Amino acid sequence: IVGDYGNQRILQFSLNNPSSVATVIAGSNGAGCNLNQLSVAIGVGLDSSGRLYVADTSCNRVIRFPPNSTSTTSGTLLGSINIPQNLFINPLTSDIYVVSYDDNAVYKFVGGSGSPVVAAGGNGNGNALNQLSGPNGVYYDYLYTNSLYVTNTGNYNVMKFPSGSTSATYGTVVAGGNGIGSGANQFNSPRSILVDRQGTLYISDG
Repeated sequence: IVGDYGNQRILQFSLNNPSSVATVIAGSNGAGCNLNQLSVAIGVGLDSSGRLYVADTSCNRVIRFPPNSTSTTSGTLLGSINIPQNLFINPLTSDIYVVSYDDNAVYKFVGGSGSPVVAAGGNGNGNALNQLSGPNGVYYDYLYTNSLYVTNTGNYNVMKFPSGSTSATYGTVVAGGNGIGSGANQFNSPRSILVDRQGTLYISDG
């Protein structure tokens, strides 16, 4: 699944036939905020039922599409988030974590529905351990550490928050935090993040 935000669409590629032509599974109806349109789609994810979730940045929303959606399918609004970035879906709980660049926060849709609650940050732009600065990527490690990881782009670090964290929770810096740079202990612009089965962090530094 690939978010092609320049063309306002979400594409699906077959891993069984990598050279195959992609299928449009959402959008491709011009830039806009109607429910069959996307504007700047950055975060994408699938839940265990095959439903597609898209963080549509310019429309300040997270939108959900049913399984087997196409360019003609209209989604439903999951919720409004200020300048949403990447998202992550916990397959065990269906919790959906969405980064808000504007609010310097990570929001959680508990069980994949309802009003979002703050899972990290939300205390203004800053470098305190309960703050974020221009966050971008998010990953919840549900297999090993039961912790929330956030690429804290404006502070050039990666933050870790415990399970059940809120806006009152203080995190810890687990990577970077040594200023902007190209050293092995530095970042320039940390973006996407994931954790493998051995608990190793992988971070894209844009």
